[in-house]
Amino acid sequence: MSAAADPSEAVRARGMAPGEVRRTACPLCGGQQLRRILDLDGRALLDCAACGVRCTEVFGEGDAIRTYYSAVQAHHGKAYIQDDEGDALHAIARAQADWMEQVCGPRRHGSFCEVGCSRGHLLSEMELRGWEVCGIDVSETSVEEARRRSSGLVYLGEPEGAPFGKDAFDRVGMFDVLAHLAWPVRTLEAVARLLKPGGELVLTTVDEDWPLVPWFQRLFRAFPGPTRALRTEMYEGQHYCYFGRHNVGRLLETAGLELTAVQPLAPLSTRFFVHQYSWRRRLALVSMGRLDRLLGSSRKMLVLARKPRKRPT
Repeated sequence: MSAAADPSEAVRARGMAPGEVRRTACPLCGGQQLRRILDLDGRALLDCAACGVRCTEVFGEGDAIRTYYSAVQAHHGKAYIQDDEGDALHAIARAQADWMEQVCGPRRHGSFCEVGCSRGHLLSEMELRGWEVCGIDVSETSVEEARRRSSGLVYLGEPEGAPFGKDAFDRVGMFDVLAHLAWPVRTLEAVARLLKPGGELVLTTVDEDWPLVPWFQRLFRAFPGPTRALRTEMYEGQHYCYFGRHNVGRLLETAGLELTAVQPLAPLSTRFFVHQYSWRRRLALVSMGRLDRLLGSSRKMLVLARKPRKRPT
């Protein structure tokens, strides 16, 4: 795999995720009033008038998705990725484990499953912290590596078909997975079945309610050519759905979960590979980071949800 000159080039190098199915209804509420709000490379971004979810006009399913992600793994093409044991993927996994301890408490025992476990770095980190781990991923190449990296069962496929029993896990992690799902309610319903009553789901995803989103969208519409690289990075070709803090609770409730907390989270780009950008982009990222701290916002959010406990009969 050749290294990209900067992370924005790496995003473009992944190519577009499959798009053989046309969207006719909102992936959250089922509404059919989908308004085209932005032209992306090869597809459009739609907005649901009923619930505010944003989604791409086309998406992929089944074998097309599995084939794509077997060729294009997580962080595909980014120049900072190394093959040694001290690479950034391990640092990201440690950060993800820290985020879970931050919102859930310092518990270091129990059963943990990562949906979208990629190459198994977080599974390995959670094992080191005392957890029994399992993983789920659609990428054959990633699953092969994850199975070598951790001792737990790693299932090749989607949560809907995973061979884990009902109420199997104390905690499920989904890091930067939600936006990649064509039908997020269906997937989260499967996750809810896997969680024990009172169990926790911790996920990260982009926050479409970020205060700067409307400003960027105006910029993209006014200057589509000069802003193409930035637009592609902000609405990358692997994503199908975009939620915000105002509707992520509805998503979780529809799937049978209770929203517990939502908080802004600095994007990985500002922490792990800002040095790969040009000095102009670095300056812009640092400036936006300072503005986010002032506003208490971020393009990314950390979400904690719980499965309701069974009430005594």
